[in-house]
Amino acid sequence: MLNFRDATAEDAGLISHIFCTSWRKTYRGLIPEDYLIRLPDAYWVPSLRSWLESGQLYGLIAMEDKRPVGCVIYGRGRDAEYADWGEIVSLYMLPDCMRRGVGGALLNEALRLLRADGFDRCYLWAIEGNAIADGFYRKHGFSCTGERIPYRIGGKDVADLRYTLA
Repeated sequence: MLNFRDATAEDAGLISHIFCTSWRKTYRGLIPEDYLIRLPDAYWVPSLRSWLESGQLYGLIAMEDKRPVGCVIYGRGRDAEYADWGEIVSLYMLPDCMRRGVGGALLNEALRLLRADGFDRCYLWAIEGNAIADGFYRKHGFSCTGERIPYRIGGKDVADLRYTLA
């Protein structure tokens, strides 16, 4: 049975592990393989701890039979022009739990909580070229705006695309 619990700063290591495990599968071919292999499980711990301790962002952990299987980080939009929007900062599942409805359930719960906090509109960023994420977010009502943020990761040029839900 799937249920959710609020994430705390003490969960930063667990959440970072879920992120890294998911990245290694999800971003194959989009991010250089050697970068993904070297990515330490604790990579996001400082950011996650800071966000969750400060209350700047919130987190939910999906639990399946007492096992953490996915997480979502969300809150007020961090981009100045979207400060009155909600933002889905990250949404990741363990690879063996992908494509089983966990991501959709987590996304829907985060959107419900954002609406309860007064955010009628929401946005997120997803790596360009990730067809699975594109289909997932479109299925849940998001539209790609065409806005992109280019950057380099592992020596490769990549970009994030903005998706909105109004």
